[in-house]
Amino acid sequence: MRGASPSPIEARHRPSSSSEETNKKRFSRDWDLKDDEKALHLPIQFRKLNCKISPLKVALVIIVLVAFVTFLHSPAVHITDRPSHINSWSPSFVNRWIKETNAIDSHYISTLEVNWDKLSDIIERLNDRNLYQGVGLLNFNDSEIDQWQQLIPDVEHVVLLLDHVSTNITWESLYPEWIDEEEEFEVPTCPSLPWLQVPGKPRMDLIAVKLPCNKNGKWSRDVARLHLQLATARLAASSKAYHPVRVLLVTDCFPIPNLFTCKDLVLHEENAWLYEPNLNALREKVQLPVGSCELTVPLRAKDNFFSERPLREAYATILHSAHVYVCGAIAAAQSIRMAGSTRDLVILVDDTISDYHRGGLEAAGWKIHTIQRIRNPKAERDAYNEWNYSKFRLWQLTDYDKIIFIDADLLILRNIDFLFEMPEISAIGNNATLFNSGVMVVEPSNCTFQLLMDHINEIVSYNGGDQGYLNEIFTWWHRIPKHMNFLKHFWEGDEEEKKEKKTSLFAADPPILYVLHYLGNKPWLCFRDYDCNWNVDILQEFASNIAHKRWWKVHDAMPENLQKFCLLRSKQKAQLEWDRRQAEKGNYTDGHWKVKIKDKRLKTCFEDFCYWESMLWHWGETNWTDNATATPSPPAITTARL
Repeated sequence: MRGASPSPIEARHRPSSSSEETNKKRFSRDWDLKDDEKALHLPIQFRKLNCKISPLKVALVIIVLVAFVTFLHSPAVHITDRPSHINSWSPSFVNRWIKETNAIDSHYISTLEVNWDKLSDIIERLNDRNLYQGVGLLNFNDSEIDQWQQLIPDVEHVVLLLDHVSTNITWESLYPEWIDEEEEFEVPTCPSLPWLQVPGKPRMDLIAVKLPCNKNGKWSRDVARLHLQLATARLAASSKAYHPVRVLLVTDCFPIPNLFTCKDLVLHEENAWLYEPNLNALREKVQLPVGSCELTVPLRAKDNFFSERPLREAYATILHSAHVYVCGAIAAAQSIRMAGSTRDLVILVDDTISDYHRGGLEAAGWKIHTIQRIRNPKAERDAYNEWNYSKFRLWQLTDYDKIIFIDADLLILRNIDFLFEMPEISAIGNNATLFNSGVMVVEPSNCTFQLLMDHINEIVSYNGGDQGYLNEIFTWWHRIPKHMNFLKHFWEGDEEEKKEKKTSLFAADPPILYVLHYLGNKPWLCFRDYDCNWNVDILQEFASNIAHKRWWKVHDAMPENLQKFCLLRSKQKAQLEWDRRQAEKGNYTDGHWKVKIKDKRLKTCFEDFCYWESMLWHWGETNWTDNATATPSPPAITTARL
């Protein structure tokens, strides 16, 4: 599902693939051809020097040289007989020749000691092993290949030789921060990776690969490790027969969980992972771009999407620890229905959400699932991120095959049902090589949930939250256009032209954006006349009266019995009035009231949330003055989430 691409929303520099590298490759190919020509013409030159050589000898020399050249350019596959029949062109010779002629990339080397007794036990459990015709072996050394031939003696062993990725291909080039989604300047493409050539015979029944795992480094973002797994998946998916193809990965680190899924996991013991993949699903996955360097969904996707199992698909969100997002979730449900989707709406809530608020959510169309919160073990007590690992509960919604997760602070402006066609994890880029989890495609599975739980004590989230954690698990993800999770945000340094373009996208009717994601102060926590992000100078990057008005348009379309869940409390009104009066004293002339922060009241600001000291105040019976000479001050301070 590749297609066109979206707007240059973030003016980030994207390193383009240089023509110099292409020229180098072309030169390399030309050089190889010229060498072949020299080899083929050598006997003729030699005949000129020594005319006494018979034509028969010349012919024999030519045949030998042609055979040698043919060997050099043969497919990267070598079929061996059983150990007793190994000849001079054995895998050992091939591997030695490869090592002598090509520079070895240390990233491909695995130092793992294979437990052959354990592998023997696994092979013994394969009831149909007597019917095997071929076993493919990738990234094993000479002695390990000999062991395989003894382990399964009555089949042909195919030694798979995979060319290494060029050293200039890095994780950052596979997962660039920004691509030209609009294709205004270039058509985004992913770097080319070498792939295995599929042998015609024998039939592949088992493909075994040994994966590197450098736990001292960033093993989950290692290009060689990704390359080996994708090459294995492509080879398995190329099977045209109806027989099962099993994949055995030998590694200390867990394989890519959304390529070889735990649903297809037959056996896992120690460092051996045996899969029987769904070949149809695998064929679709290997057609995806290698990384996020290309879009997997066109910028202008079809709004209508036919699904064979719509009852197994749902939108989902989560509320825990605070009822302040109930109004946002109700408005999000309203927007999904206004956009034309009839999929189920599922919301996960914990015990902190009252029966009153649950009633509002149900009236809006959400099916409520009560969950136990999951604590982030690396968070401080009462911190904003203490319970945000509760999002992992999404993977327990196994009544559904696909989930489109949405944050509760966004609106669906156009139907995005077509995302149900996408695999896990499909999302927009966030920053660097990471994805934004505000809108993402999830495939529920209890074993994936268990995988997430198994590593919460060891994996460190880059931002302390669930988004950072998920980025460490699902490093292989697929880019969808930013229009499908468009952040209400103006980057510092954005040109006026770019700001105007964003504003026009917020206002477009009919809408151009699919999803509008509200960062900073939420619309339902402001008065409806203007965006209260203008009242705080460090939140002005999230301020847009046009986007603010758009949210209230959806609010006004809700039934009155749902609008009551968006009413401001008296303390919230008092806070907004305080900000407004302070802004008036600032005498701003840009038409928007905002508050200057003259002290260090900001405690921490992270992603789209800021946590303040003195953001909400207990007004009580306290009297305070509001004249030009005195600065009103609240009597008590509490911490609040914007």
